[in-house]
Amino acid sequence: DEQKRVALDTIADVEASGLWPGKVVTEIAPAGPFWEAEAEHQDYLERLPNGYTCHFIRPDWKLPARAK
Repeated sequence: DEQKRVALDTIADVEASGLWPGKVVTEIAPAGPFWEAEAEHQDYLERLPNGYTCHFIRPDWKLPARAK
């Protein structure tokens, strides 16, 4: 399906970029049921930009083009 193709292409881009050591080990699997989180969990980084230390916004970050 389209989402799987995009995910696999993105992983290939990341691996080809040389920005991180090693291979991507994320499993690509079908999604289960989805439901919206409660309102207090929405737009977290917009509401609390310094509230979570493992995220940072990368507005100018781009992967290099992968040779096809």
